[in-house]
Amino acid sequence: MQIPELSLEELTAFDIRPEDEGPHAYDPDEASWNESWFWDFFDASGQLAGHCRIGMLPAQRRAWLWFFLYHDGEWVAVEEPRLPLSEFQLPRLAYQGWGLEFSWDPSEPLLCGRFHFQGFGRVLSGPRAGQVQAVGADLEVRAMAAPHSTGRGEVAGHSSKVFDSCRFEQPIALSGELTIGDGTLRFEGRGERDHSWGPRPYNMEWTFVVANGDGLRFQCTDVRIPGLDPIKVGYLHREKIESLSDVHFNFVYDDNSPLEPVSGDLRFETEAGERSAFRIEVISGAEIDLTHSLIPPRRTTYRRALVRVHPEDGGDALLGWCEFHRPA
Repeated sequence: MQIPELSLEELTAFDIRPEDEGPHAYDPDEASWNESWFWDFFDASGQLAGHCRIGMLPAQRRAWLWFFLYHDGEWVAVEEPRLPLSEFQLPRLAYQGWGLEFSWDPSEPLLCGRFHFQGFGRVLSGPRAGQVQAVGADLEVRAMAAPHSTGRGEVAGHSSKVFDSCRFEQPIALSGELTIGDGTLRFEGRGERDHSWGPRPYNMEWTFVVANGDGLRFQCTDVRIPGLDPIKVGYLHREKIESLSDVHFNFVYDDNSPLEPVSGDLRFETEAGERSAFRIEVISGAEIDLTHSLIPPRRTTYRRALVRVHPEDGGDALLGWCEFHRPA
């Protein structure tokens, strides 16, 4: 896997700055204010993968963490939506206590860093379903392109009139070790990370697909917020990153199947007019608990699936993730 050398000028092409790695000022009167860091990853076989989100809700004085690890048909999930924010080590993003620890240490902001996680999770699928097993990750993370953003303070539904708000997505390469139960697995693969800060009401519908392969990476999103036009954004990366101007998902969702929750195809167009189309094939998926972040709390369908993404033109398939939230 070739990992490009990236200059500071290239890394900041979308107005994301090195200081944006850390936490930002927040609106204390905005209960939904969220600042989150996210990493997903998969190996070349598509049989070892995972994703982690660390989200701070400072006006609610709590943090929301999840860590999902997948290996050969088995999902192990850690979900901690009510961690006391006062126990976090800030501005370093770290926590340790009661059998759970994690940290993000960007050694070179926007370019590389180390992600660490250790905890105990419930097995969701496979022969050990229902058991509690140890899970962990110790991964070096390196950028494969600049962090992509649609602009500071311009994220529809997430913007603030007074405080800085923004988000970015970035394709990454990862290497290190993963642990499941008593086993340690060497890991080398690809993935995506994001960082967002601003208001985050969850009474919206969204779908996105992200994929990362040799010579081609993309992320595409369709967000539906009541009272606003659909938001269709993302990027396509080959030698450089291009923003998308249109995204369309032709998906069928199966609410009764967390392991195979979605099927269908997608297409998008860049601002330069280049069009691409793909079919997704689900490897496996799992449901994420969002009940506690809705007002009033209620069940919705929030899922993430590891997928193969097949180009319509018959090229090599990419690996990636599909995530969607569909309010009841």
